[in-house]
Order: sequence, then C-alpha cells, then structure tokens
Amino acid sequence: MGFKNKNILITGAAGTIGQELIRQLLGFEVREIKAFDNNESDLFYLNETYRNDKRVNGFFGDIRDLNRLTFLCKDVDIILHTAAMKHVGISEVSPLDAVKTNVVGTSNVIEAALSSEKVSQLIYTSSDKAVNSTNVMGTTKLLGERLISSALNIKTSRKIIFSCTRFGNVIGSKGSVVPVFYKQIRDNSCITLTDKNMTRFVMTIPEAAGFLLNTADLAKGGEVFVTKMRV
Repeated sequence: MGFKNKNILITGAAGTIGQELIRQLLGFEVREIKAFDNNESDLFYLNETYRNDKRVNGFFGDIRDLNRLTFLCKDVDIILHTAAMKHVGISEVSPLDAVKTNVVGTSNVIEAALSSEKVSQLIYTSSDKAVNSTNVMGTTKLLGERLISSALNIKTSRKIIFSCTRFGNVIGSKGSVVPVFYKQIRDNSCITLTDKNMTRFVMTIPEAAGFLLNTADLAKGGEVFVTKMRV
C-alpha cells in the first residue's frame, strides 16, 4: 500500500509505540499524521517535539468518544490503532474500564473507519496475552481481534482492509514489565515472576513499530500477523 502522501491517524500516539510509529512514518514522506491520545501532558510534549514539522498534529481525545473519532477520520487514509489499556493488574481491578477502552473503543475505531469515505486500511495492535487468555486484558484484546476480523462482514462493498498485529513484550515500553525487572535487579530484590517456568517473548520498540508498518503492505484483510520473537 505504501504511506507516501497518505493521511494517517494513530490512536495512542503519545505512547511508546505511537511515538516510534511517528518517527518511522516521517521517513515515508507522509502527508499528515494525526496523533490522537487522551494523555494531555504526553501529547503536549509530542507536539513540542514536532512543532517545526507541519505534518504532525496532535489531537486530544479518547477512543471511547465515537463522535470525536468520526470527525478526525473524515480525511484519513490509514488508521493505526494502538490505544489500549495494556497493564494486566490494572485491567483486573478495573475490568469495566478495560472493556470500555479495549472493546468498545476498538468498535468505535471500526465504526469511524467505516463512516469515512477515505479510510482504506485499519491495522489493530493486539497482544500475545490474547492467546488462551486467562486475564481481563488478554480477553479484551482477543475480543478486539475478533471485532477487527469480523468487520470484513459489515464493510459491504467498501474497499477497506482490516487486519491485526500481535505484539509480545516490547522492551522499554510503558506497558513492559522489563523496566520493573530492571529496577528489582538494581535494588537487589526478588524478581516478581508469575511462574519460574513461564516463557516471555520480547521485541524492541523499533522492531514492534516496524513490524506494524510492514503488515500494512502484507495485509489483504482479516489476518492476525504474529512475528517470530526472541525468548
């Protein structure tokens, strides 16, 4: 598909993956990047970073707000949907909010994409915790995947591609457990593993963003892309 001269909306743009996506996308000669996030402070600093680049424009809002999404999607070609509740523990104690963000929010992104005459592709970022999910966060991300795949059944004659990418643990990201482990090791305290036999798949921030952008060229519709990750 390519990103040259495209208008792109990134949800969760002030997050770790969102910021890296912006950095990489600017190398593809995009027309505009709409950076959408509900974190006011991080969005402010993001705008400051790119204050001299008119291609990057930050917009405050929440994916729970369908009207806001619909308005921003009017002239967008590609949506990269990274906004989510990503922490397992917080999702467990706030399960209804996890559903509102990860499920209802994803449904809103789909509906906003379908309401636009320009959107030709929507890529959704999921998690390896969606596999045989045993917690709220993983379950909501799995349902988000199913919503994206099922959107193919409601797009009618629209030429729009819906696909998913599934991430492992992104080292150094805001949702990563690695900084927690690092601090525990540095403080000479115990590492809080759920199970010593568990396997954790990892990827770097540039790898994660690059993987997401690569899927845009590979996607035909309905796929869930999984990269081979180091253990």
